[in-house]
Amino acid sequence: MNVLVIDVGTSSMRGILYDAHATELKKIQISYSPFYIDQIRVEQNASDWTSALIQICSGIARAAKEENLEIDVLSLTSQRSSVLPLSKDMEPLSPAIMWQDKRTVPLCRTLESHNPAIIKKTGSRINPVYSGSKMAWIRKNQPELFDHAAKLAVIPDYLVWLMTGRLITDHTYGSRSLLMNLKTREWDEELLRIFGLPRSMLCDLVSPGAVAGQVSGPFSRLTGLLEGTPLISAGGDQQCSALGLGVLHHGDAQVTAGTGAYIISGCDELPAVKGSEVIVGASAIPGKYILESSILACCSAFNWFHNAFYPEDDRSFELINQEILNSPPAAGGIIALPYFQGQGTPDWNSMATASILNLTLSSSRGDMARAVLEGVCYEIKVNMECMAQYLPAPSSIVLSGGLTKCPALSPSLSGILETPVTLYSNPESTALGAWMSAAVTTGLYSSWEEAFRAARASDAVSQTLPENRDNYKKGYSLYQESYSRLYPYS
Repeated sequence: MNVLVIDVGTSSMRGILYDAHATELKKIQISYSPFYIDQIRVEQNASDWTSALIQICSGIARAAKEENLEIDVLSLTSQRSSVLPLSKDMEPLSPAIMWQDKRTVPLCRTLESHNPAIIKKTGSRINPVYSGSKMAWIRKNQPELFDHAAKLAVIPDYLVWLMTGRLITDHTYGSRSLLMNLKTREWDEELLRIFGLPRSMLCDLVSPGAVAGQVSGPFSRLTGLLEGTPLISAGGDQQCSALGLGVLHHGDAQVTAGTGAYIISGCDELPAVKGSEVIVGASAIPGKYILESSILACCSAFNWFHNAFYPEDDRSFELINQEILNSPPAAGGIIALPYFQGQGTPDWNSMATASILNLTLSSSRGDMARAVLEGVCYEIKVNMECMAQYLPAPSSIVLSGGLTKCPALSPSLSGILETPVTLYSNPESTALGAWMSAAVTTGLYSSWEEAFRAARASDAVSQTLPENRDNYKKGYSLYQESYSRLYPYS
């Protein structure tokens, strides 16, 4: 059985054709980028995803036909909280409001009195990232657009419709909306009233791993995919990444260092969260949950520093990596607060901005670059300490994401967390998680553990052990002190 995984990220869409042993047969990646209009607004045109989806499906269908390969099932995983208004004919009515967009901050402040009910039902406090906040903003600030919209969709909803003609969303996306009751896994009437949203504008909910529909005739003729091929909604990208990194059991933990950084731990039961310090969400494993923490700028913070301070040539990333390695652990006392998009968990401080502190005349460019990298790691530690209220401390952290290309990341994170860090050689954790979902759903493998062993059978595994603990303890203390002085009331 061959599975075509569609992996919709923030900066690109990937299509990967896997065989029954999770061996990569074909891959096409299409890059795009949101519009960072100003410090508040981030948007993207739906045509970016439509074009990328058609190019990927057409290209892989054509290559599969040339090599006599079957495409037996599709599996979709996607970014989770960006909102796209759709007309009754399912045409986009405006650019999507992206997950990083902060225009909803004032609205969120007006609804903070509802946080006890929202936290109890959704596992998260009201925040500007989640899709429900963006939908409510459209209702209040763009009433004409709201009145013309038949559906307020997240990106995977729209792509499922393009491929199958059906409008559904799964529990993993619902749990990033502030509108779905985590216990019942249904849209909640009280939450809908709080945000002023009608149930009719939301897609029907299904379990992750469910068959969302079959490839329609129009999409088949457009791409060459066989009409009737089932499409599985594997779940949100971070949930699928957790699957692909082996977060299958209670207390398993992983960190994805991508555009933002995400910490995900497995949770068998729905925990009673005490406040807003962690997020509870639906797992890609049906019926289970995850605890999640979000650092809103990770690779994006590192890329900003690289672009601002390093030459634009083929060796520039090699140069920044070498200069970071030449800088001492804890960056000679320099502290960087990586809040380029505000702070996510635990404080949801959207007004926080990035800072680099404790510079002296002896500070080097490499020291500052290391401080930015370590700032992300310190923020991960802040969030891991919050998770420790609910779950046992993990014996090891699995690390993935684009920033793992920086060789200093793994030893820095291991030293700061005082925990071994494991890396797999195959970086496609999200796509492998979506493959696992299809493999279990179709009965190719009988359990998640069996599917994971197949997905990672050929991977080389490396582990970094903690070092430089004393330096990092001092650095972490300075990091916490710096944040508390700049934002004493957050």
